[in-house]
Amino acid sequence: MPIIKIPVIQKFGIISTKYHNELQKKLLEKKEETAERKCKRKPLEVTEEFIKQFNAAEEDEDQERMLDTASKILHRCRRQSALPSKGSGHRGNIQFVWTELILMAQCKGKIQEEALDILILSIDQAELNQDHIAVLFFIAESVLYRICFDADQKQYLFTSEVKLSKLGFLTFIRLYALYLLGHLQHFEEQKRRLSIYLKALPARETTYQPYPNVLSSLHVMLGVGEIICDLDSSQETKIFSQKQPDLKDKLSLDSGAAETDTFLWRSLLIWQQTQNNSTNLHDASKHLFLLKEHLHQENWLDLLLSFLILGDAAKIDIFYLRALVEIGRDILTSLSEFQGQPSISTTWLLEIIYIYTMVLADICLHGTTSEIQKHAFIGFQSKNTWNTESTDASLYGLLHFNPPTTSDSKQLQWIIHYCTVYNLAKICHELQWDDNRDGLRNAIHEAIDKWKSLQNDARVLDAERLAEAEVNGPTNPFVNAKTPSAPESLPFFQYAGCRLARALSQQLLPPVVPYIPTPRKPFQRQVPRNIYDITEHCTEKKTSCPSTRQEYQHQGPSVTPALNFFTRTSMDLQKVIEDQWAKELQIILKTDEEEKEKEEQEKQRKKEEQFKEIMRKREQKLKKTSKPYELPWSVK
Repeated sequence: MPIIKIPVIQKFGIISTKYHNELQKKLLEKKEETAERKCKRKPLEVTEEFIKQFNAAEEDEDQERMLDTASKILHRCRRQSALPSKGSGHRGNIQFVWTELILMAQCKGKIQEEALDILILSIDQAELNQDHIAVLFFIAESVLYRICFDADQKQYLFTSEVKLSKLGFLTFIRLYALYLLGHLQHFEEQKRRLSIYLKALPARETTYQPYPNVLSSLHVMLGVGEIICDLDSSQETKIFSQKQPDLKDKLSLDSGAAETDTFLWRSLLIWQQTQNNSTNLHDASKHLFLLKEHLHQENWLDLLLSFLILGDAAKIDIFYLRALVEIGRDILTSLSEFQGQPSISTTWLLEIIYIYTMVLADICLHGTTSEIQKHAFIGFQSKNTWNTESTDASLYGLLHFNPPTTSDSKQLQWIIHYCTVYNLAKICHELQWDDNRDGLRNAIHEAIDKWKSLQNDARVLDAERLAEAEVNGPTNPFVNAKTPSAPESLPFFQYAGCRLARALSQQLLPPVVPYIPTPRKPFQRQVPRNIYDITEHCTEKKTSCPSTRQEYQHQGPSVTPALNFFTRTSMDLQKVIEDQWAKELQIILKTDEEEKEKEEQEKQRKKEEQFKEIMRKREQKLKKTSKPYELPWSVK
C-alpha cells in the first residue's frame, strides 16, 4: 500500500492561533537577545554611552573602574598618534584617533585635559594632509560648540577652555592653509554646519575680554570661518573685516586654489632657503626687504601664517631672527602711530603682536643654538640692552614697552605686557628641568620679578598665574582647589610652522634641485721651462755625479698637489688605527705565548706525576728502587 506523508502545519501541536503567535514572538525575541550577546562591543570603544557613564559615576568603585578604562583608551590613542616619534613614525588611522580624542574631551576632570593635550600635540606634529579635512571640520564644530554653549555655565576661566581655544586656533589655521591650497571646494555640508556655530561665536568676546590669549584664538577662528564658509561680515559680528589688498599684492595659483599674499610667498622662499642650506644671503636680503613693504596691509591671516613660517626659519638661522625682530619693531612703530585714530586698523596688528610674542617664545625655547635662544630674549642691541626705555622688539623689549601717551596707550600697553608675561612664564616652566639652560631661565625669572615689582595692574599679573595653571596647575587657576595636572602639555606650537610651510611650499613654489658638487680631478701644476736655464746648463761642464742640491734645482717644485685638511685628517686617523692595531696584535701574541708556555708546563708536570706513579707501583711489585732501564749493580 502506498505511504502518504501528511505535511505538519502546527509545529507546536494543536493550539490556538493566538497562543501560536505569542509563542513565535517569544522565540524570536530570545533569538535576538542571543545574537546581541554574541555580538559584543570592544572593551575600549569610545561611545556616547561610555561618556555618560563616566560623567555620571558617583561611587568610588565605579569611578576607579571608569577612570582605568579611560586611561587605557588615552594610552592607546597616544600610541597610535605617534607622539614619541614626533609624528614621523607609523601613523595608523589618525582621523579615527582624533575623533576618539575629541569625544573623550567630553569627559570631566583629568581625562578631559589629558585628551585635549594629546589631541593638540598630535595635530601640531601631523603633516598637513587633505585626508584630514573631514575630521578637522568635526573638531572645529566640537570646539565651537563647547566654547559657545559651555562658557555660560562656568563662573571662572578653566584650563580646559584655554586648551580648547588653542585646539581651535590650530584646527582653523590648518583649515585656512588647506583653503589656500584649494582643497575645501567639495565640503559644502561641513561649511554649512560650521557657519551655524560661527554666528554664535562673537557673543563670547565679552566673556574672554580680560584674556587676550583666548580672545586672539577666537578672532582667528572667526576670521578663518568667515573666509572658508563665505559668510557676510555684517551678520552681527564684531570681528574686523579683512581689507583685500590690490591685485598686484596677490599671486594666482592653479584653478580652485585661493590667491596667496606676496608676504606669505616671500616667507615661503625664505623658509625654503633655510631647509636647503642655501648660502645665497643676497637673495634672502632682497626677500626680507620686500617683506617690509607689505607690512601695512590688513590681510592679517596671511601675515599670521607668515610669522609662523618665519619663526621656523629663525630657529635655524640667526640672520632671519634678526630680520624677524626688525619686522616686529616696525609693527610696534605702526601701532604707536595709529593710536588715537578712530579707525579700527590696529585690531589686526594686536592679533599679529600676540602671534609674534608666541613665535619669539617658541624660538627662545626651541632654537637650534644658544645664541638664537639668547637673542630671542634680549634682542640684538649692543648697548643699553637692559634699559627699560629700549624700543627693541625682543621679549625683554616687549616686557618694557611704553607707547606714547594717548587715550588708547594703556589698553595697548597692558595687552602687550600680558602676552609677553604669559609666554615668558611658560618658558620658565619648561626650562626648570633643563640644567644646561639654567642661565637663560634665571635671566627670564629675574626679569619677570623685577618687572612685577614695578607693576600694579592685576590683569597683567594674572597672566603668570594663568600660564602656570595651563601648563602645570589646577583646573581653575582662581580657586584654591587642586586637581592632578595633565602629564604632558604643549606650551607652544613647535611644529606648526614647519608643517604648514612644507605643505604650502610644495604647491606654491617650484621644486628645488639640491646642489651636489661633482668630484674634481687633482690639480697638477705645470712648471714652465726656462730657455735661459737650459742654455746655461748646456754650457756648463757635466759632472759624473750631481749633488743633491743640483738634483733638486733641476727637478723644480713638486707636482703633487697639497693635501687638504680632510685628507691629512684621514691619514692621521689611519696611522692611529694602525698603531693601535699593532699594539693589540702584540698583546694577543704575548698572551698566546704565555698560554702555550703554561700548557707545556702543565704537560711536563703531568708526565712527571705519571712517571712517579709508575715507579711507585714498580717498587711495590718488584721491591726494587732502580729504574726500568738501569742495571741492578749500577744502583749505589
